[in-house]
Amino acid sequence: MKVYTINNNKLVFRLLCIILLFSVNLITAQTIDEIVNKTTTTYQNLKSFYLEFTQKFCEKTSGVCQIFEGCIYFLKPNYFRMEIKNPKQIYVGDSVSLWLYLPERKKAIRQHFGHQIPFAINPDLFLNNYNDRFNAELKINKLYEIVLTPKEETEIFEKVIIQIDKTKYEIAGITIIDETESTNEFIFKNIQLNKNLSKKLFKFNPPKGTEIIEQ
Repeated sequence: MKVYTINNNKLVFRLLCIILLFSVNLITAQTIDEIVNKTTTTYQNLKSFYLEFTQKFCEKTSGVCQIFEGCIYFLKPNYFRMEIKNPKQIYVGDSVSLWLYLPERKKAIRQHFGHQIPFAINPDLFLNNYNDRFNAELKINKLYEIVLTPKEETEIFEKVIIQIDKTKYEIAGITIIDETESTNEFIFKNIQLNKNLSKKLFKFNPPKGTEIIEQ
């Protein structure tokens, strides 16, 4: 199975964008507005969260699908940790740098961000003027599904589908369809909002004998 590194890992970037969706602010048709307002209330005072996810990435051109499982820890303002199984990968970051640790290869890669804050949950980064940028459609199945299509072309995606739990009004899944019609689907479970998280989770010290690559 392919191991993704920071330089060519679009999947990680898309997952970080997905995190931004935990603070939804959408004004469209009345039925969508009611659902999103309740979802917004769920995440209104979000300070931290933990969740487990299954990611299924299917490349349109090759027809190949890859499945990953893992978990995410987030603590405001900008602490982030993601653990992926098979192959094991650990991402630990803040506003200064991002570590990618590959224990099976005894390698750690650190990328510096300068003054950027890649992990802040900030609606302005992704959702500012939401209704001006997207056409929205509501589908009702076992979950509410809000289908967002950009009004203008974007390099990131062609369409985003947000799944919302009908009872808890939590974001239960997100599917991103990119410009090649490849799909990147995330299913979330065991969502714990405002979980008590120690900052120690977000500190990474490479084990002895680890090869360190600075970028």
